[in-house]
Amino acid sequence: MSRKKLEENEEFISRDDLEIEVVIDEENNDVYVKFTGLEDRDSANEYAEFLATTLPLLLFETTTLQ
Repeated sequence: MSRKKLEENEEFISRDDLEIEVVIDEENNDVYVKFTGLEDRDSANEYAEFLATTLPLLLFETTTLQ
């Protein structure tokens, strides 16, 4: 199944080539999302920065950056 074509200024939130695992730290009740399958450190850093900007907008359903 192919993805729809995005506009030039848009980016997909998820990637089909990544494995995603949700981990709960029972000691302090923190929740972590682990993404594996990125090509290298630069790709991981870039995706982490993208998620740090995008996830709060999705989680709190707003279009305003805090």
